[in-house]
Amino acid sequence: MKVGFIGLGRMGFALASNLLRNGVNLVVLDIQPEPVEKLVAQGAARATDANRLAAQVDVVFTMLPGPKQAREVILGPAGVLAGLAPGKTLVELSTIDTETVDDLYLAAKDKGIRFADAPVGRLAAHADRGESLFMLGASGNDVAELEPLLLKMGSTVLHCGEPGSGTRMKLINNLMVLCYCQMNSEALVLAKALGMDIRKTFDVLTGTTASNGQLKEKWPSKVLKGDLSPGFEIALGFKDLTLACQAAQAASVSLPVGNLVRNMFQLARHAGKDGQDTSSLTDYWAEANGVEHVRL
Repeated sequence: MKVGFIGLGRMGFALASNLLRNGVNLVVLDIQPEPVEKLVAQGAARATDANRLAAQVDVVFTMLPGPKQAREVILGPAGVLAGLAPGKTLVELSTIDTETVDDLYLAAKDKGIRFADAPVGRLAAHADRGESLFMLGASGNDVAELEPLLLKMGSTVLHCGEPGSGTRMKLINNLMVLCYCQMNSEALVLAKALGMDIRKTFDVLTGTTASNGQLKEKWPSKVLKGDLSPGFEIALGFKDLTLACQAAQAASVSLPVGNLVRNMFQLARHAGKDGQDTSSLTDYWAEANGVEHVRL
């Protein structure tokens, strides 16, 4: 099997590297030359555009910043679907909106191309270690055929239903994840303002039912040690919250907390936190309240 991978950002590069390490015959493409060169040095082949990449592979994975890029790369005149032969497979790994994933599925189906969406769960550090979780939306025999390939990139595949259900599950998941970012930040800034020992506070918060994976696994390795480099950056968090809120609006569902946290992320963006990790929300609220940065 020959596999194509388009989109070599922080997460995509790690996933593509895992495919190479597990012996997959890989062709890669990205608008930035550096990650492509790194993977070519590890044994990948280079493609010049999405159409040519798709024409020479059996499966294409796309990992793109958002709906706009997904539509351009997949549906464009020189895009993936223009190059993939009938019977081949497209797997969308990006976090996009429900309308876009449904449009991609229908466009692929019209061309006789198999389609699945498998957005990625867990942190970028998990992807580095080959421990990603995939929320797979796929039908029929595609599940059994795609699962072994996904497990060459990660450690867990959860089948969420038919194509499009993976994206819907990812929006639900990230709504909770990103709301935790706000709550974690408020709790830690309050602890600092009240003069509490941060290590003891952290041990209590991660040892009771207040615990969540973001606080327990991510915060100590990121903001609490002063590392604000993006594993999942503020701008992408804002984008995912926007997608979740839009999906709720389309379904006539109210998300009062989700919309409020989205506004909090927007405030952090305006304060210059774009490009920083989502955990830097803690620094934003410390600064907004005149409290020292919270560190372990």
